[in-house]
Amino acid sequence: MLRSTPQAASSTGTRSRSVTTREAITISTLTAPVVAPIATSPGPLDKVRNLPSLTGLRWATAMLIFGHHLMAVEYFGGTPGVMWGNLFEAGKTGVTLFFILSGFVLAWGYKPQQTARSFWWHRIARIYPLHLVGVGLALIAAATLVPEIRADSTAPVVANVFLVNGWVPDWWQAGNPASWSLVCEAFFYLTFPFLIRPLARASNRSLGVVVMASLVVAALAPQIASMSPIPMSAASTPLLRMPEFVIGVSLALLMKKSTWQPVRLIVAVPLAIAGYALSEAPTLPGTDIHPGLAATVGFYALLVASLANADARANSTFLARPLWQELGRVSFAFYLVHLLVIASVSSAWPDGHPQLPWRQAVPLALAAFGIALGLAWAMHKLIEIPAQRWLLRYDRSRATVRSASAPGVHLAANR
Repeated sequence: MLRSTPQAASSTGTRSRSVTTREAITISTLTAPVVAPIATSPGPLDKVRNLPSLTGLRWATAMLIFGHHLMAVEYFGGTPGVMWGNLFEAGKTGVTLFFILSGFVLAWGYKPQQTARSFWWHRIARIYPLHLVGVGLALIAAATLVPEIRADSTAPVVANVFLVNGWVPDWWQAGNPASWSLVCEAFFYLTFPFLIRPLARASNRSLGVVVMASLVVAALAPQIASMSPIPMSAASTPLLRMPEFVIGVSLALLMKKSTWQPVRLIVAVPLAIAGYALSEAPTLPGTDIHPGLAATVGFYALLVASLANADARANSTFLARPLWQELGRVSFAFYLVHLLVIASVSSAWPDGHPQLPWRQAVPLALAAFGIALGLAWAMHKLIEIPAQRWLLRYDRSRATVRSASAPGVHLAANR
């Protein structure tokens, strides 16, 4: 059974529990546009606009999710399959990292003069053209090679087109299975103009309280979902994924005020690896409370902040290199199509699960990767950039600053 990846509390297949624009300025992660660079000298952090390491991080994150889906579709069998599963079971937390990135870069690029209408139009221009293409490709795959993703009725697919299907747990993977995370992003975008203003005015102490409260809610999310009278999923219900986004926003605001310095990368990287592992830690006995999720979210947030701090201090990492920048720019398109490609390539095997020895599984995985990357590159160049450029012509707001083509974080996410 084909499954996408929600997060540390989600389920994937039977193994898991419970994705360059030349003219844009706002930010989102899986979905972020490019920001114009400024002088390379450090300067005040609130003036720094170029965070290239975060663009590269998007690609690294997409690779975690790709590895997780190879596991879910079972490209590897036997002992290699067990080893791959041990390595990439937690790869679904790449979506958590995308959500944190989304909040961080949106807050980092926040411009008080931009209207909510302009902000929302930029978000639509950034994600919607490729989203519609992804849904179209998913419908083709469902009608041909991957019938298991076919919806039982039209309503869930229509809900996916309008990015609201995640609010109904049974519909969370309707349409394009990977686009469930865009439902969460759409909710984050909707709330951001109302969320950012009070947070931008909040004191450092208040922002610290928001961060801690968000970590607590992240740990409680599975328990909240299980006790809710309204059907909810800790993995895919946007409201329960909101803490990850809010933490990203809060840390960005703290850094821009130059009142908080994140830990150095030499500390942040091992903590992020620990957070990756802790996402698979058990819940508290007799409850659905998951402290490991809070650790994952907190340590991932520290990694994002530390990478941003390195860039802001003119000490960019290897993730800022040109190859990683180009891959980061295509990561959104890659995220939207990679699961469809993985499932389509494996469809020749019984039940779509090859379970091959590693000598055969590796070439098959590389073939799926190459096809997905080639398709993503074409979508990015031929659809994403031109469509965004065309749609942004209809933003009449004078508050939005137009940006030139530039490397740097796609200040705009998620996977």
